[in-house]
Amino acid sequence: MELELKKLCSSLGMCIKNWKVDGDQANRRYILLGTFAVFLLGSLWLVTLESRDPYLMSMPWSDFFPYGTPTIAENPMTNSTEEPVIKATYLKGKKAVEQFRNHLACFSESGKWVYDTTPRHMPWNSIGDTYASGCDSRHQWTGPGHVSGDQAEAIAMEGDPKDWLVREELKWVWRTNSSCTFWPVDRDDFCKRIGPKRNVMVVGDSINHEIAWSFMNHLVLSGQGYGHMSSGDRSNDGVYEMCGDIFGAGNGFKVAFVRNDRLSPVANISVDTWRNFYEWPWLDLLKEYDVRLLLLNRGAHYEDDKTFVRALRLIFTILSEHFPHMQVIFRNTPPGHANCSFYHEPLSERQHSDLPHGYHWEDFYRQNKLAAEIVKEFQYMYMDVDTMLSLRPEGHITDTDCLHYCLPGPLDLAVQYLYNILLLL
Repeated sequence: MELELKKLCSSLGMCIKNWKVDGDQANRRYILLGTFAVFLLGSLWLVTLESRDPYLMSMPWSDFFPYGTPTIAENPMTNSTEEPVIKATYLKGKKAVEQFRNHLACFSESGKWVYDTTPRHMPWNSIGDTYASGCDSRHQWTGPGHVSGDQAEAIAMEGDPKDWLVREELKWVWRTNSSCTFWPVDRDDFCKRIGPKRNVMVVGDSINHEIAWSFMNHLVLSGQGYGHMSSGDRSNDGVYEMCGDIFGAGNGFKVAFVRNDRLSPVANISVDTWRNFYEWPWLDLLKEYDVRLLLLNRGAHYEDDKTFVRALRLIFTILSEHFPHMQVIFRNTPPGHANCSFYHEPLSERQHSDLPHGYHWEDFYRQNKLAAEIVKEFQYMYMDVDTMLSLRPEGHITDTDCLHYCLPGPLDLAVQYLYNILLLL
């Protein structure tokens, strides 16, 4: 490619050098120079992209996948004679598996957002980035009573429930029909459902990072001993032990987060700042930490359907071959909401838009459907938060960030969903 560019530059340079510049010819020369500049920059961008993107690298998988080169299963159930299962659970047989999947679908599809002013405990942000708790800070200065959320909660719990002066978006709850009750999180029971030394890892994008914070804030008894968690990598976050008060010190389960927007099996750090992809190694930690429960997501960092499907099949193949006894849950991706600061309550139905958006939010729904089928094929568990959160345009961090949510906030629903999955197991 470099040789071809040099030849083109050389021939074009001679052409321009011998071109007489007068009248309209000067304008044509400027147009030609501009076209060449665009072509040259585009070519250099492709060269840069090829060196950054592991899916385009001309190197074998084994160079960045520590377990060797896997064979991608296009449809692992097509030729299987075994009865359906949910991997790493007791669920086995067509009837049991269908009932489980239908129950999960009922959580999402039968519910609606209900305004409930009954004071209740919220997972206040003891662990996490201050960026995610900005809504509560603003509410403390501008809202009624000028108190923080945890202070407002304490006042309401001890006194008049009418004094529950938390943010309005915290007063909405997801209510399902009676055939699939969506239970609120019971902290101690949550600990027991996971179990002693059954370590948990969350891998994916920055939204999954928020969910990891929310998950730990549902379980931690106080913020003491827990530090600020960076949003960039896997090392600064550290590994946090939870529920030691239930199982005894040293016998709780550990929780860790790793940022990998593509769920790629990299063995070395890969950062594509041009397209905002961060890929940190994580497969090695599954064995090192003896992870028993894995929560995954990819989707908010858009790539075309072919790349998206191929990446999911690849990583599920790897997990199936090397970690057959690990419970895997894939969370789908809710869209952002343009002009989110104009909204003050949930929507009654999903907004569909044919207008192109720079973040491809309009494509998430389609790719979630693709992901659901692949998760089913590989016999893993599918968490549909998109159906619920697509109705929550309020509660986002700022009008310049209408994808991420404040914590606590609507995104805590993902942790409630996880708890209800465990209740079914």
